[in-house]
Amino acid sequence: MTRNNKTLGIVDIGSNSIRLVIYEVSEDGAYRIIHEDKYAARLSGVVESDGSILRSSLSTAITVLRQFKATCETYQTELIRAAATAAIRNATNAEQIIAWLENETGLTIECVSGDREAYYGFLGVIQSIDLTDGFVVDIGGGSTEITVFRNRERLHSVSLPIGAVNSHARYGGEDQWTEANEQSLCNEVIEALKGQTWTQEHPGLPLIGLGGTMRTLAKVEQKRTQYSLPVTHHYEIGEEAMDNIALSLPYLTSAQRKKVPGLAKDRADIIVPGVLILRTVFRIIRGDRYVVSGAGLRDGLLRDYLAAGQPSAPDALKDSIRNFLYYGPPIPEKRLNRIHQDTVTLYTALQEATPDASDERILYTSSMLHMAGKQINYFRYTQHSAYWIMNASIYGLSHRETILSAIAADYHPKKRTPQLLQKHEDILKDSDTQHAHRIGSLLRAAEAINRAESIAAIHAVKEKDSLQVTLTCTDEPLLELNGLEDAVKDLQEAWGVTLKHSIVRASKG
Repeated sequence: MTRNNKTLGIVDIGSNSIRLVIYEVSEDGAYRIIHEDKYAARLSGVVESDGSILRSSLSTAITVLRQFKATCETYQTELIRAAATAAIRNATNAEQIIAWLENETGLTIECVSGDREAYYGFLGVIQSIDLTDGFVVDIGGGSTEITVFRNRERLHSVSLPIGAVNSHARYGGEDQWTEANEQSLCNEVIEALKGQTWTQEHPGLPLIGLGGTMRTLAKVEQKRTQYSLPVTHHYEIGEEAMDNIALSLPYLTSAQRKKVPGLAKDRADIIVPGVLILRTVFRIIRGDRYVVSGAGLRDGLLRDYLAAGQPSAPDALKDSIRNFLYYGPPIPEKRLNRIHQDTVTLYTALQEATPDASDERILYTSSMLHMAGKQINYFRYTQHSAYWIMNASIYGLSHRETILSAIAADYHPKKRTPQLLQKHEDILKDSDTQHAHRIGSLLRAAEAINRAESIAAIHAVKEKDSLQVTLTCTDEPLLELNGLEDAVKDLQEAWGVTLKHSIVRASKG
């Protein structure tokens, strides 16, 4: 650990898997994951016909929890927060199960209600995806939680005792699914939501999926389309693509499903009820697309611990970048903020308009993280920065915005930039070739302006085909002007302007 930080363990005792995440947390709430583990205990599959779970069926879970606790002790966690969800809370002897687990492991375990589970999932989503409105759908092994939110505020939630594991036990065959069983599961979901009229009152919103089902479906679709960015967080799937998956998977044999690219073997059975539940909910809410969230219950439990009573991070992107800057290389944040401000100043002058929301996110991310690669190696750090931006699942960015931010951070117009543009043409727009060169050249110019501490402020105005930049200086800007010589060439070519600068001395006092 660094500084006066502490570690926190989150244990999610789910119906399918038991998971552990250990976070390092700073005094002011910055955090990062330092360890993660999971074991597919499938508690939903050991529920007896009377709804109870026998002590003898908990041996595996107890062993896993003991081992997770030992891992937490190795990391010197200050607190272990353990939460049990549907398989245990829906059992007829839930209190007895919690007592058994606590006595055998020494953990304190929260039996999470369905509404609370939905709330934690919602917290995980809104701190990680910059969407204002949507439906959060969390398909677990023993339940499905559905939440609608508008203006980033939770309006309604419901928890259905229908999950991927218990539905497979109820309807799944030895191998392939029958059409009758498929329809029976879909009908059960429809019947369970009949009294929840709010699910039909917000059409046209994205369905934001949490959990293993959604991540697995994203991986399957990415493999099928040979998607160029192997990141599932904020990946979007259209209705037709999901329908095609739902129409094919049930009728493959188990052996065939295990060979589907992107589909992990231990999910080959439960992926079928998972996708059927998901598609049924999507049709009921009349969603417009599926969006994958890599953050969910565990992230919500962390957020609830860090800021109880303050359910949402004020800005998903800024919160995510703040976390990195805290744990990243020791770069003066003041300089990064100045680079961002100067990039926006140049952009606004050249476009003769302020950046739209998407470009503002790109400018902010590339400005604040273009030195991130120094954490890996100072030399060639911009290439490391680009890789980090593209693979770190930065919260609050679409995949297109992620790639453009990475290109700007490692802007090399003659070689690496064209290579990245070509590699990710499946994600980018046709207009993004020019856009990438424009944003990248702005960042390089802003970097040069802030190479030293001589330039206190800049002012820029466009006059026909010329960009007039006034540099207010406290000293002769030798280093800055030297760096601008190269940067100006790229900016002029990308924007089709001639850059002219003038220097004024900052007034004293």
